[in-house]
Amino acid sequence: MTKPKFKTAEVWYKFHSDFWNKGYTTESLHKILDFGFNELKLHRIEAGCAVDNIGSIRVLEKVGMTREGRKRKVLPLKDGWSDNFEYAILSMDDLISEK
Repeated sequence: MTKPKFKTAEVWYKFHSDFWNKGYTTESLHKILDFGFNELKLHRIEAGCAVDNIGSIRVLEKVGMTREGRKRKVLPLKDGWSDNFEYAILSMDDLISEK
């Protein structure tokens, strides 16, 4: 938990490219969100990704997270600094069920 007083946590993930496009990230994130809200009783879970990371954007939106903003030049990538999309989901939001 990054902010216990506010019942808020941040999630991030990184999978080897051999495991991309197989649904593992989506499945894992569903389990993490379920655990965070139902076991830890969190109010809010946050995540972020580089603005050009189409795969992560799709995953975050697929599980029901809402894009809340954009931070400029915060991610140090090998090609230079990247902007970051900020996402979050609240305990009262509808979780998108696993398919």
